[in-house]
Amino acid sequence: MFQPLHASATRAVEKLRDIGEPLPEDLAGRLAKLADDSQTDTVRSAAVEELLRPYVLVDVEIDERGYTASTPGAAPPRLVQHGWRSFLVRVVNPHRLLGDLAGGPGGVLGLVDHHSHAARITLHDTLTVVPRIESSWLQAKLAGPTDVSGLDVEYKVMSLYSRDGGSRRGELAFILAVEEATESLTRPPFAKAGQRMGFESRQYGAAIEFDCLPARDVRFDIREPDGSSCVAALTVRDSQRRAYPSKAMRLAPDMFFHEHVYRATGEVITLPAGQYEISARRGPEYREVRVEVDVEADTEAVTIELDRWADPATRGYYSGDPHIHAGGCSHYSVPSEGVNPETMIRHVRGEGLWMGSVLTWGPCYYHQKQFFSGSSISPRAELEYPDMQRAQGMTWDPQDTDHDGQSLLRYDLEVSGFPSSHSGHVILLGLTDQDYPGTKLIEDWPSWNLPVMRWGHAQNAMVGYAHCGLGLAVGTEDLPNYIIPEFQSIGSNEIIVDVPLGAADFQCGAEFSPAAEMNVWYHLLNVGYRTLMLGETDYPCIYDDGPGVGRTYVQLPEPPQGDQALEAWLGGLKEGASYFGDGRSHVYDFAVDGDTARERSVDASGPVRVSAMVAAWLPEQPPAAPAAGQPAYSAPVGWHIERARIGQTRTVLVEVLVNGVPVGSQEVLADGNEQAVEFDVPLERSSWVALRILRSVHTQPIFVEIAGRPIRASRRSAQWLHDSVDALWKAKSGFIRESERAEARQAYDAAQAAYLTRRDECEVD
Repeated sequence: MFQPLHASATRAVEKLRDIGEPLPEDLAGRLAKLADDSQTDTVRSAAVEELLRPYVLVDVEIDERGYTASTPGAAPPRLVQHGWRSFLVRVVNPHRLLGDLAGGPGGVLGLVDHHSHAARITLHDTLTVVPRIESSWLQAKLAGPTDVSGLDVEYKVMSLYSRDGGSRRGELAFILAVEEATESLTRPPFAKAGQRMGFESRQYGAAIEFDCLPARDVRFDIREPDGSSCVAALTVRDSQRRAYPSKAMRLAPDMFFHEHVYRATGEVITLPAGQYEISARRGPEYREVRVEVDVEADTEAVTIELDRWADPATRGYYSGDPHIHAGGCSHYSVPSEGVNPETMIRHVRGEGLWMGSVLTWGPCYYHQKQFFSGSSISPRAELEYPDMQRAQGMTWDPQDTDHDGQSLLRYDLEVSGFPSSHSGHVILLGLTDQDYPGTKLIEDWPSWNLPVMRWGHAQNAMVGYAHCGLGLAVGTEDLPNYIIPEFQSIGSNEIIVDVPLGAADFQCGAEFSPAAEMNVWYHLLNVGYRTLMLGETDYPCIYDDGPGVGRTYVQLPEPPQGDQALEAWLGGLKEGASYFGDGRSHVYDFAVDGDTARERSVDASGPVRVSAMVAAWLPEQPPAAPAAGQPAYSAPVGWHIERARIGQTRTVLVEVLVNGVPVGSQEVLADGNEQAVEFDVPLERSSWVALRILRSVHTQPIFVEIAGRPIRASRRSAQWLHDSVDALWKAKSGFIRESERAEARQAYDAAQAAYLTRRDECEVD
């Protein structure tokens, strides 16, 4: 069986070379020569094993039941703190069983989720949590194929990551498993050659004394273009594209689901000696900066100069994300807890946002509601739970920066995981009381949304709907379209009832398809309602990247600051100019006949001049196809200016809309410079006017009323809204409590009556 053994050994040696840890240069040549050697297979097989023996860290033997026993190999067990080292694993399989091999620290293999070894950092029972974190110092993963192919002997490659320096004792164990379990609930007493095992095997680990070379703290001097200090997102990768610190070894404020970490000027990342690519950004208003760094024993600091291409605040526009979470979804495997304000503010600062609305919701409601205060806050970005951080080896000191005060948090509420969630997830911004009257538990809240919306309005809060496009796609990208959706998900469902009853202010999107998100919005605008549209992220539920993947820019006379910052920002939304999108394009000073006011009155029909200043940025070339051996390029999804690129050019299309229909367009070079756009637009009747770069930015409308007549732009829109209420009732009424159903039906009827009245007032189809 020389040939299969030789092929396995050759693949393992090549894998070590590919991941940047090659064996001695002459070894590969000596191994290759054995293929043409005239000696017997037995002699040549022994020569292969003798060549590789000094580099084998663990020998794994699989018995006839599929159980594994591991013993230390001859390779010196030297690791490096906060870095990776790779070794050979020799697998002895005399019974030639088939399966998939998995390996890791003994005692926990297969029992915990290794992408977050310290998943519950906010538990107060540190007597049990801290020791568990402290003992989880070793990360292991097999590099390359994990299948056991039925050979007597084969070789695998294992990479090990050490959180700690110095001498540490660890255990490595392996299991044999298969993709699908057998029908039997008991393991057969013996497995046959070539049989694929049906259950995870019992394993006996190899106890190893590791010597872990220490790494050093590398300080990052991060600077804005004007030299001021700030927080930024840093992605540190080695030649194998592995992220540092190891994603599996992270505690807040470093998230295991991020490639990056957020660091302030003067803060550190612990790195072993080696070569790294470090990229830095601070949200979409910055071009990504990449630097190559050779970290040596005496390296103390790395300087990062950020490259900002747009600063909307200098024009009076202040960014916010109205929908982020501190608990649930990707945060932790026990989502009822999540992270504290000290972590959330770091993430908001690192994405260059002025406002971040942290919404408590069902899975984290009872824990996170403690942070609600009814005021905006800008806490210091401390490390949470020092005992746990120290157990994890996070001993760096948080640093204040020149821009800290520009970012604020406001804790509010998303009605998700509540009895009314089927009607769409409600966002309540600017609450003074977060507990619905007469309730003690989530289950006590209303089972439809209108009572919740009115309760929010009674507190002068702004109320609307999250991730508005979910469940509203109808198989077309036409805007507007007249296909009735099935309302089978958690998008802005009941908004079509709440708006005509004066109980909803906005919906949030910039996450999915524009047609799914904005069709309801366009129809509501077409019959004269002043509903707003906001950009949101739903971090880290829809997008893990960070806050501000979708964002909203509000024009204000001064920056939103102090404990009433959110109220000021919301006031600008209600009364002033704003736009939303992915932050990679901006529309300043959008005006009709030079007037930026949201409401315009003119005496007679005729042309109007629509103008704005537009800035957008795209790389000069579209993303190139990946080189051989590199990860495939991941195309942008949802709203992203790359999806607005015209062909292979660097231009995008700015469209002017009248009642949702493009009536003019202009190509704009997306080189980051501000460019004036102007359109002469004929208005025959009262209408709403807006600008957009589809899948990147959209303004709020300017409403132009002619001769005092209200906007009634489309009978078809009014009829579509009326008919959609019927479809909504069919889809959702069964989820409304019987005791509330009659009141809900009355509200649905009132909404439909309002649409019929407006339909009859419309001048055109």
